[in-house]
Amino acid sequence: MKRSDLVELFKVLANQKRLDILTLLLDSCLTVNEVAQKLGINISTAYRYLTQMYKQGILSVIKTPDGDRFDFSSKHMLRVIEEAINFISDKRGTPVFEPIYYNDTNLFKPKRVLDFRGETCPIPELTTRRELKELTNGETLLVIVDYPLSKERIISFCRKMGYKVIVVDDKLDSKIYIEKTG
Repeated sequence: MKRSDLVELFKVLANQKRLDILTLLLDSCLTVNEVAQKLGINISTAYRYLTQMYKQGILSVIKTPDGDRFDFSSKHMLRVIEEAINFISDKRGTPVFEPIYYNDTNLFKPKRVLDFRGETCPIPELTTRRELKELTNGETLLVIVDYPLSKERIISFCRKMGYKVIVVDDKLDSKIYIEKTG
């Protein structure tokens, strides 16, 4: 890697609107219209920023029936944004909850199991959020995913909400045990 590549990456990330877009993408992949609506900017501006980040390799495009969805090109880019948020949280003294990784698969007796192998953004994230609303305190939801960005987003969302998260990584997929706590 050349030093200039890193400089170019940080130039792209130095723009406030691009950071706003990347922060939105932490939760789910989005279309140009969704980005424009959530940020209150016009569609052409949203498209310009998204395509610039796509050309830089920061984002990828997922073809769906409702249009192109933009997502992080790798879990590393998603983690860069999350780590920046964690850095700021540490400076402010705000606690950051990390997931716990285990090898044992008999951790909990989940009330529900959601198997999203073969599914991509935004289905696993949206369905998981909906199912978590139905759980009562102490109940566990097991989510199985094979799309790395869905795994990262679900863990991040649950961590922010204060749920207990235990992750079991296999070679092909990840099992995310989410316990709703009081």
